[in-house]
Amino acid sequence: MIARFGVRIDAGQYAMRLPALVVSLLVIGVLVSATLAAQLRYRPTERGPWRPWSFTAIATARAARGATPAEVQAYEARLQELGAIVKRAPAVAEPIGFAAEIWGHLDGYAAPAPGQPAGRAVPLAGGLSFGAFPLIEYMRNGKLANEDLKGGETALLQFFVNRIGSDVFTGRRPTEWQADALEGFVEPEGGTSVAGLSRFDDVYVLKRHDRPLWLPVPLGDALAPAVAERRLAYETQRNAFAKQVAEFAEWQTPAKRAARRAGWTQAAATVPNGPELLANMEAADRQIEAANRERLAPGGPEDRAVRAVEEEYRAAERALATLSPAARDAASCYDKDAGSIDGRFKAKAAAPSPCRALVKPNWAYFDKTLPRSAPQVLMIGSFTRCLTAQSMAETGRGGCVINRALIDSLDWTAVRAWLSR
Repeated sequence: MIARFGVRIDAGQYAMRLPALVVSLLVIGVLVSATLAAQLRYRPTERGPWRPWSFTAIATARAARGATPAEVQAYEARLQELGAIVKRAPAVAEPIGFAAEIWGHLDGYAAPAPGQPAGRAVPLAGGLSFGAFPLIEYMRNGKLANEDLKGGETALLQFFVNRIGSDVFTGRRPTEWQADALEGFVEPEGGTSVAGLSRFDDVYVLKRHDRPLWLPVPLGDALAPAVAERRLAYETQRNAFAKQVAEFAEWQTPAKRAARRAGWTQAAATVPNGPELLANMEAADRQIEAANRERLAPGGPEDRAVRAVEEEYRAAERALATLSPAARDAASCYDKDAGSIDGRFKAKAAAPSPCRALVKPNWAYFDKTLPRSAPQVLMIGSFTRCLTAQSMAETGRGGCVINRALIDSLDWTAVRAWLSR
């Protein structure tokens, strides 16, 4: 199950790193949870409530998008219209065995990457979340308690409005790209449609316009961030190596040797086995010097590591520099399993199938004549997890069971009319 706020802890992953007391508390918590589970009772035939609508548009999100109060209010109203269509669906109109809730939010807008428009130049984006929370009751402090009106956790169904970036999809990006280097991603793969909605990776898409949602990334643009990332890695390692060499050279100066020996002599004078301590310190000092001399020598392991990183950078630099103007402008693709940089980034037209197209959001998709609050594309996320064999076997009144029923019973004609209005 996924908590409403998306926070969960994998205790198995972190238990080995926790102090013994904390681990003991976790064990106690598991035992208590097991006891509570034994006392917990589902109420699958009882009618549950529709929790009240809520909407979040934090100040930083409004500021990043340059959204006026009137625009935010209008956007919330459009989300509520979609919410009303959802609430009319037969599967959830009268919640039986679960508490239903819909809430909306306004997305923030990160600092624009190269080629990305400013936040105030694009429509408002955000989404609607639907949750079907199973009705349960349990004993708490000797009294019967439930979570009908608030609390609980469930698998959510997400409706994203006007969001077309990589964060909607699986978000796969070449590992050679830094987060803010380029607003691009590996093109989502198509799949079987649901309710007439096109599928891309694990997202279902309903568009207002026929324009494409994304455009090809030119090969030159795709390689440039890889060159920059490798140059940074090389310069960082080169500078760190140079600093170590300089520090070791200073460590060997007569002044530093004398200072170290003075410290050992002072320490040796305070203990009974002073001469032995002094001899051990001098021996250790010689061992440290020998080890560092070998490690930092020209052709040594540190120097070779720097040269290896430099060669990766030079290879990327050559791959970009040798492209013809036509090749720079050609649509690119990415093969994550290829060994060389020019094997990973290639022109899509001549590449084999493992090389997946690289694309970027098509901001020209949006009709600028429409209000910023107008929905122009709807994406359904977090639904394919409800199509797994494990989820299909669930029978409880909540989560994926209700999500599937909602998608099946939703008035998609009304949704399309809402989107086109």
